[in-house]
Amino acid sequence: MALADVLPQRAAEAMLLNGLVPGCWAEAAPGRPLPEQVSGSAPELVQALATLARAEGRPDEGDMTRIAMSWFDMEDWLQALIAVLGHGPFRAAVPTEVKAELRQYATAVADRSQRAAWVRDLAAVLDDETLLVLHPPARKGYLLTMSGVGDNFQLHILLADRLVGDSGQGMVPGERPDRSWVAAATDADPYLGPGNPAIRRFRLFDGHGAYVHPEGVPADIKPLDGTRVLVLHPPNGDYGMGVGRVFQDMIPALSLDRILGPEETERWLTRIAPAVENDFMASDGQGRP
Repeated sequence: MALADVLPQRAAEAMLLNGLVPGCWAEAAPGRPLPEQVSGSAPELVQALATLARAEGRPDEGDMTRIAMSWFDMEDWLQALIAVLGHGPFRAAVPTEVKAELRQYATAVADRSQRAAWVRDLAAVLDDETLLVLHPPARKGYLLTMSGVGDNFQLHILLADRLVGDSGQGMVPGERPDRSWVAAATDADPYLGPGNPAIRRFRLFDGHGAYVHPEGVPADIKPLDGTRVLVLHPPNGDYGMGVGRVFQDMIPALSLDRILGPEETERWLTRIAPAVENDFMASDGQGRP
């Protein structure tokens, strides 16, 4: 926990500086390819970027050296940060504005760094977040609390586990997910393999009618009047994944707090927008991926 005051900021700075390297190199060494990201290439990059330093003012030689070294040390900072961002108490200790910086700078370099993409998604993880789920055919609504869910396909599995059941008891009718899928989405080995993919039990749309992509993250779900709303639609086929969760060391929590009463459910149903079914399993068969 002592790292919470230092590591996220240092990793954010490393990504920010790393994002500057290609432009600086193009100015200092036009036409030459960037050095490989190995320590033996550090002197070449440092010397080239040092030529951009100003004798007086900024950037000085120290600034350019820090920018150059980020080309080689960013991955180390990210690896350390990934190891701790999977833990809820650590995420809670990181200020909101620092998480926003992590997402911003990670997005800028994610095209060349898988670890940056993971940091971007980990910094967006929601904890103690309220979810309101509606099932229009049954005129049912549910209030849940979510923490530590890494992506939307994992959320699909966990929602099916919490909500699919006896319709006579107020639950969503349908086929429950296999226990191995739920375990892979929670705390067991996340890899299911090609012979036992997790099949989603419904398609999700938000309260504004937008399709919730399984490959996205829960933070992408746009709130409706301050609450993240999910609307359940039929799956229209088998959409499966061989991985139950992306971040193996991050254990999720999704609790069903209560089933909404009929009047409260109807109020929410009147507020949601019609689903824009443009996903590739849309019911009319004309959807686009």
